[in-house]
Amino acid sequence: MATYVPRVLLCGDAEEFRKIIGDKPVEVVGQVEFAWAGDDAAKLFFDGHELTGEGLNQLLDGAAEYLLFNDPLEHKAYLETYPMNTQILTADVFAKKFRDGFFSLELLYSISGLLVQENFSGRVLDFDCCFAKLDCRARINFNFALDGFAENFGGELFPITENLYGKIYRTFDECRYHIFDAIVLAKERTPEEFMNTLAATDALSGKIFAFIRRYSVLENWIYASKDIFAHVTRFNERNGAWYLIEKKMPPADLIVYVVTHKDAQLPALPEGYRFIHAGHALAAQDFGYLGDDTGDNISALNHYLDEATALYWIWKNTKHTHVGLIHYRRFFTAEAQETFDATKILSKDEILRLLGEYDIIVQEEYLRERNQLELILISTGQPDLIRITEMVIRKHLAKAQPDYLDAYDAVINGFTLFICGIHITRRNIFDAYCQWLFSFLLDATIELRDKIRVGDIKLEEMPHVYSRIVGHFAERMLTVWLTKNHLRIKTLPVMYRENV
Repeated sequence: MATYVPRVLLCGDAEEFRKIIGDKPVEVVGQVEFAWAGDDAAKLFFDGHELTGEGLNQLLDGAAEYLLFNDPLEHKAYLETYPMNTQILTADVFAKKFRDGFFSLELLYSISGLLVQENFSGRVLDFDCCFAKLDCRARINFNFALDGFAENFGGELFPITENLYGKIYRTFDECRYHIFDAIVLAKERTPEEFMNTLAATDALSGKIFAFIRRYSVLENWIYASKDIFAHVTRFNERNGAWYLIEKKMPPADLIVYVVTHKDAQLPALPEGYRFIHAGHALAAQDFGYLGDDTGDNISALNHYLDEATALYWIWKNTKHTHVGLIHYRRFFTAEAQETFDATKILSKDEILRLLGEYDIIVQEEYLRERNQLELILISTGQPDLIRITEMVIRKHLAKAQPDYLDAYDAVINGFTLFICGIHITRRNIFDAYCQWLFSFLLDATIELRDKIRVGDIKLEEMPHVYSRIVGHFAERMLTVWLTKNHLRIKTLPVMYRENV
């Protein structure tokens, strides 16, 4: 990260000043002379001319960021003569309070005011924890939800400082799947570092509020690079400006795939929905739906994996910004319905609205008096097959994703589940889940298909009610993944279509 080097005006001896501040990086850009004016009053001179309060403010708005006094008595005299200014400190206080950026109470209130002005009533991420670097101990009454990213703080947060934030993210993994109305950046950054930060947070928000110092390299780069952004608005402040940077974001492209293996008998789907025929490569009949057997696909494994072959096809062959997978007999709805009503299927607009607030939509949690292995036994009646399958899947999970073993054990031996693996989410979350799932599920399936026998019978020779055993485990893996990751989950009821 670029080192912030504050520009300061110095009142006092340069050698003494260096002894006071130690090895802190500082650029002295000018010398201010102090003179007693009687009765503890003070006069300041710069370049041979007496400074007024207005003149001093002008110097501390671009040419320098601080006026520092070596002598605390001279500083005291200044405070009794000139208007209050939080940029004017003793060298000793500056040395002890100095952090890695230019911050003042004025900047705190200006950014909060700007966020209100720009109608940010949602969630804002303080990516550099700049609010925590100010002398605030309790949360300010913002009109928006403020979260903090502690990894960029550069030190340990005092517990009381956490009151400033609704939520503290300790690592990037904790917030990487979330979405925010805006991200606040305030650290000193080179243009390259700034662009790297924008790239790293690209999926988090389409808007950035960045404080950029006047006459900095980054300021020049912003001016020269405006065309790469959708819009850049400057809000002038002391020693720099807040920039509202709006990225060029692709328009929302939502498709919820309705997986089926038979004629779904639904004349029309709402906007944003599309049927996909799972196991199309093995199908005896074509119903005119999109098949999962083109491009990069595992359609031939549908005998073992059920709807997971459609999930794989969507992952490998589409680029929608928002994507989901549901079943031809199960549709999300905003409110519980006693009977199926196609007009009550969750609309595209409602999905996009929810995914602006939450990270993923899943079915309401399923609670039963038996754990997941017992439920699979009820479905199959094959304890040996379940035991072998669970052993093979756990082995491949341990090899490919060892950090998930605890979550896997908690779910597979637990009594609650987001059933059927149906979900709707943003693309980066969808891709991350699929990358994780298929990193071990395919190898486990192939081993079970090629090597495992129950008695003398191969898995591929068993009736589908048994051969789909991996599919039973696969539908529980979304709950495993969600157990481990930090997502804001929205649960909704599902309408069930009977007799289809």
